[in-house]
Amino acid sequence: MARPVQLAPGSLALVLCRLEAQEAAAAGAEEPSGRAVFRAFRRANARCFWNSRLARAASRLAFQGWLRRGVLLVHAPPASLQVLRDAWCRRALRPPRGFRIRAVGDVFPVQMNPIAQSQFIPLAEVLCCAVSDMNAAQTVVTQETLLEHLVKHHPGIAIPSQDILYTTLGTLIKERKIYHTGEGYFIVTPQTYFITNAAPHENKRDLSDESHPMPTCITYLDTESGI
Repeated sequence: MARPVQLAPGSLALVLCRLEAQEAAAAGAEEPSGRAVFRAFRRANARCFWNSRLARAASRLAFQGWLRRGVLLVHAPPASLQVLRDAWCRRALRPPRGFRIRAVGDVFPVQMNPIAQSQFIPLAEVLCCAVSDMNAAQTVVTQETLLEHLVKHHPGIAIPSQDILYTTLGTLIKERKIYHTGEGYFIVTPQTYFITNAAPHENKRDLSDESHPMPTCITYLDTESGI
């Protein structure tokens, strides 16, 4: 079992309140990104030239994260974080422009227990991903080019034989996950339409051979690829 991972160790959280938030919301002003708020906070304190310790500590800050409702997470060496704590206690810590600081506190590391992955990779899933990637790259998808793509981009899997590849592709077509035209294989998307043209006597068997049903014609129309 994988060892637990500590997330956001040695971090400070700054709970911010945006000034004139109601006016900004009424005017439809766009909310600043977390990194933009962080840069403004670091810049405001790095310009405290009269307090060299604070200015130096601010320059060593790193962006750790941004939580909704205005919580900025910052990371720095322990000594620099202590300078920020002291500055907050002495009311010397400057907020980013357009905000005020409501609270500052230490963040306890969040423990993450990694989820182990199995060694098995479904071939059908890999083929669908490969066809999708090749469609996006406008690469013609044939069985040969598909195998070449698997060798190049999925080196960790066992390359299927021609028979297994053919059978799996056929199954995916029956499940309407991919389809095939004269231009190769394509992924079925919400823009793909299936039009089934049944024979005149649907669900009836041919009189000359009662053991075989009448054939059914399925047409695929893809609005994305223009087919």
